Amino acid sequence: MDSRPPQPFDFLQDGGETGALIRSHDWSTTPLGAIPGWPQSLKTTVALMLRSPVPMVLLWGTDGIMIYNDAYTVFAAGRHPRLLGSKVLEGWAEVADFNANVMRVGMAGGTLSYRDQELTLYRNGVPEQVWMNLDYSPVLDESGRPGGVLAVVVETSDRVKTEAALRDSEMRLRGVLDGMGESLALLDKDFRIIDMNAEALRLESRPRDEVIGKTHWEAHPDADPALGEMFRRAMATRKPVNMRHRYVWPHGRVSWISMHAYPVGDGLAVFYGDITEQVEAEERLRESEERLRLMADAVPQIIWITDAQGNAEFFNRQWFLYTGAVNGPATAARIALDFVHPDDEAATMRAYEEARRTGGVFEVEHRIRSKEGEYRWFLVRAEPYRDLRTGEIVRWFGVSIDIHGRRVAEEHQSLLINELNHRVKNTLATVQSVASQTLRNAESTDQAKEALEARLFALSRAHDVLTRENWEGADLYDIVEQAVAPYSSRGEDRLHLAGSRVRVPPRTALALAMALQELATNAVKYGALSNEAGEIRIAWSVHATGSEPRLHVRWEERGGPAVRPPSRRGFGSRLIERSLSQDLGGTTRIEFPPTGVICTVDAPLA
Repeated sequence: MDSRPPQPFDFLQDGGETGALIRSHDWSTTPLGAIPGWPQSLKTTVALMLRSPVPMVLLWGTDGIMIYNDAYTVFAAGRHPRLLGSKVLEGWAEVADFNANVMRVGMAGGTLSYRDQELTLYRNGVPEQVWMNLDYSPVLDESGRPGGVLAVVVETSDRVKTEAALRDSEMRLRGVLDGMGESLALLDKDFRIIDMNAEALRLESRPRDEVIGKTHWEAHPDADPALGEMFRRAMATRKPVNMRHRYVWPHGRVSWISMHAYPVGDGLAVFYGDITEQVEAEERLRESEERLRLMADAVPQIIWITDAQGNAEFFNRQWFLYTGAVNGPATAARIALDFVHPDDEAATMRAYEEARRTGGVFEVEHRIRSKEGEYRWFLVRAEPYRDLRTGEIVRWFGVSIDIHGRRVAEEHQSLLINELNHRVKNTLATVQSVASQTLRNAESTDQAKEALEARLFALSRAHDVLTRENWEGADLYDIVEQAVAPYSSRGEDRLHLAGSRVRVPPRTALALAMALQELATNAVKYGALSNEAGEIRIAWSVHATGSEPRLHVRWEERGGPAVRPPSRRGFGSRLIERSLSQDLGGTTRIEFPPTGVICTVDAPLA
């Protein structure tokens, strides 16, 4: 046991830094006087205060002389240690009125308590807004009357500011959520709706108390069961889930709703919106696209669409029916490579790139391979579709029209025209030669006229046969028959034709017709047809010699006047030899035995 008598400063032991300051402070300059003269009630209160971890300050006497603990120094900040021993109304002059009321109430024996009291203090030389919890109690002296006021000061500025910031944040968040065009509902772990934003309540079209506080199934008993399963899956997996569903609201309105559930904390944040107009627009678009597809498939031409870079987006049914392709082609370049005739590929791509460069119409004629491996001609035409806002090309809409028949007809027509020009020139040359030779060798005008007409008629009859056959060739029997027809009298059987049906080229037909005309004319004048008993046999056959067939024709006269070889070669003989030998590339031989003229021809059939 400590037998040492109490010392004046014992109550300041374990008083911390502030206790030491109190010990060294000159209190004789204050109304309290030196420490040894302090009343025991003051010492006891100071001792208690110094050992408290809570900020405390003692306002002693009517002047409220300030004595405080270490915890209070943190609150006093830059005013410590000047506040120690000062009068409270002077030490905190900016809140003198507030403290005057405290002193008045406390010294009268009353208590005061404030929560989050807002004050403006100059603790560091500048005004700052602070919030405090303040509790004031009177301290009784030895006479039993209030000798001072003990204040417990707990600053709550950080908490108040945090709470205010949180309220501001919540208000901003609420403003953001209520300003959203999408509905938001918050569900707890039991799927109970704990909050909704303004858009969600607008979509619900019913009071908050009919929705808030109810589980999803209570608030929406007619919802698609899959929606509840979606919420359970999101809660169980803690992963976002999405779906769209058709919903009938309690008031009967039918809507399509898009739902997105996100795990938040131990609950869910569910964003949803009415997409009825979008779904109906998509359905109309699908119906429109289906109608357009049906229309495109009904068109007999190939219809196609590519994007601005030539990537294929659509080909109608005709493309697949014609090409036999299973999948649509990837690009315009791939089409040219895989389906367009190799001779047309480069021209096609040049035309396409030029159209892309200039933004003009793409048009080309090329051959496309069919599923049978055959190529047909197509007219390909595509026009650019531009973005209405930017004017940039975004797609090409094209059609490929089968023009094979037209191209073949044009080529055939061109061939016919060229052939006609060639034939007309040859015919005119023949007519010129016939006329020149006939007039030069005729003994009289009448004889010239008769010979010229006969030869031109023979040429005309051969032309008739060839015209009926589109000048693609003629049957040799028809040529021979037409050539000798003028010399066959009714009731007589003096001309005998023998040979199979053989088609000969136009050039061969004309040459043979002219030769037969000359032979028949000579037979009428001098040979087998100049009397009533003579006959003529015309026979022909085809023999394979080497790699090409050859035509063999024999004209043989019998029963006419005895024949003598001519003293000179006339125009007829020269015509026969020239036409058949030179024009046909074969050999011709005319013989004059006494029994009758014999003419043999051997020439290529092709």
